Amino acid sequence: MSERKKKQSITSIKWIITLLLLLCSLLALSSCANSTGDLVGNWELVPNEGDLNDTAMTGYVFNENGTVSFYNGYDGKLTISEGNWQISGNDKNYLELRLDEVDTPERKIRFKIADETLYLFSDSGEGKSAYDSRYQKTEQFSFENLIAAAKKQKAKEKQDAQLFCTLTPQEIIDQLKAAGQPIGAVVVYTDPDYATGLLKQPNLQLAQAARFEDRSVEQVENQIEPIGGSVEVYQDYTVAKQRYDYLTVFSDVTGTTYQVGNVLLRLDNAVQLERRTQYETALLAIVK
Repeated sequence: MSERKKKQSITSIKWIITLLLLLCSLLALSSCANSTGDLVGNWELVPNEGDLNDTAMTGYVFNENGTVSFYNGYDGKLTISEGNWQISGNDKNYLELRLDEVDTPERKIRFKIADETLYLFSDSGEGKSAYDSRYQKTEQFSFENLIAAAKKQKAKEKQDAQLFCTLTPQEIIDQLKAAGQPIGAVVVYTDPDYATGLLKQPNLQLAQAARFEDRSVEQVENQIEPIGGSVEVYQDYTVAKQRYDYLTVFSDVTGTTYQVGNVLLRLDNAVQLERRTQYETALLAIVK
């Protein structure tokens, strides 16, 4: 073979290698794009056998712009966490999630998609076939009717985080009374009272608290505390939110809790529902 033909042959081989590398790159990009496209949409948790299907509400919404919404709730109380997502890993098989207001805000989860089902694996290694949870792709969540209220609550929480009330519980109760609420006797908790009382559960640096009588409710003879409600003022919004989340677990049993900024208003079940709404409206006008 002549020297010229050798050079032509080497050049041809180089071009072939270049084309192959380019083709591999395009295939890799295509694979990545397909994986990303497959993940976009609504995914609702498929409960495992034995789970309470009628009470658990969990789902992801993956958007094309890299944002994600995570819905999670129980017994009609739905919360929303928001953040970002991306796909990583050599085989594009890891889902990276960054979410606010969750126990593990940054997660890297191995996943796969098959037959309109998203599988999330609890392990971080390859080769393990058992999945931790699975989600079914859906046009509409089964808990769709609760999403609007959850979004409204999310917006309120963002607004509340900007509020800081310097009024004492006694001053707030006085203003509630001035706004027309049927408030009678008031008990202001001191530190010794608080330390041995139920208000210390959980211990979240409660700043001040007071309890008041609602005169529209029949009081019990020789009762330790008046029946009506209480006002709790915390050092900041975050601590108040922790307390609010704790209390709302028991709201149906003990009464209703409202949060505005760093203030909580708790109303006993004995207070009529219409009256509770009036209290909430009055509180919103005071803490702003």
